[in-house]
Amino acid sequence: MAKKIVIDAGHGGRDPGAKNGTYKEKQAALGIILELGLLLYRGGYEVYYTRTNDTYVSLPDRCSISNKAKADAFVSIHLNASTGARAVGIETWRYVTVGTKTRQLAAAIQENLINATGANNRGVKETDSLYVLKQTKAPAVLVECGFISNGPECRKLFTTDYQRKIAQAIYRGIKEQVK
Repeated sequence: MAKKIVIDAGHGGRDPGAKNGTYKEKQAALGIILELGLLLYRGGYEVYYTRTNDTYVSLPDRCSISNKAKADAFVSIHLNASTGARAVGIETWRYVTVGTKTRQLAAAIQENLINATGANNRGVKETDSLYVLKQTKAPAVLVECGFISNGPECRKLFTTDYQRKIAQAIYRGIKEQVK
C-alpha cells in the first residue's frame, strides 16, 4: 500500500505570506510543492495537496486534509523573512514534543536540502506555536526554504531550477524516512 504524503504550500489567495517587492512567498511555495508532488507521485507515493493554485486555505483546513487522509507525513513549504536583509539559509521546523519519526524526517529533509543547495544550514528547530505542526497527527515538518528578505536568495528562490532542486532534496529526505 502506497504511503500517503500531504504537501502544503504555505499561504495563498488573500494571504501572500512574506513579500519582497513583487515577489510573494505564496508563489514560490506553490511552485516547490507542485514539483515535489510530481516527484512523489512518480516515486509511488499517494499525494495530497492542501492547495494546487492560488487559493486561501485556513490552517484548520490544512490540518484536516492531512488528518482525514491519515497521512504518513505532512510537509509544509514556506520562505523565511527577516528585518535584517543579510539573513540567509534553510531551516526545518518540527513540533517540540514529537516522536522519533518526525525527528528523523526533519533531519533527513534538512540534510538533503543543505547537500543539494549548498545553502547556509540554519538547522532543525523546534517550536510549540506553529499551528500546522501542532494540529497535524502525521509526522509533520515545516521547511523555510530560504529568505525572501535577502535579495540574492530571493531571486534564486523564484527560479524554476532552484525550486526543482529544493523539491528533489525534500523528496530524497521523505524517501529516506517514509518507506
